[in-house]
Amino acid sequence: TKSMRSDGGIHVIKKAIEKLGLRHKEHIAAYGEGNERRLTGRHETADIHTFSW
Repeated sequence: TKSMRSDGGIHVIKKAIEKLGLRHKEHIAAYGEGNERRLTGRHETADIHTFSW
């Protein structure tokens, strides 16, 4: 958004990330089947139960 690209936008971005984290389970459920095989936490990703950025 414009506010994210403006001076101090990092604060707006961090707030948006915090809001995403609150609904992590719902987002994972919406991504479909097979995520538990991909989101293992063994490589670059967090495990399926952990929200990180």
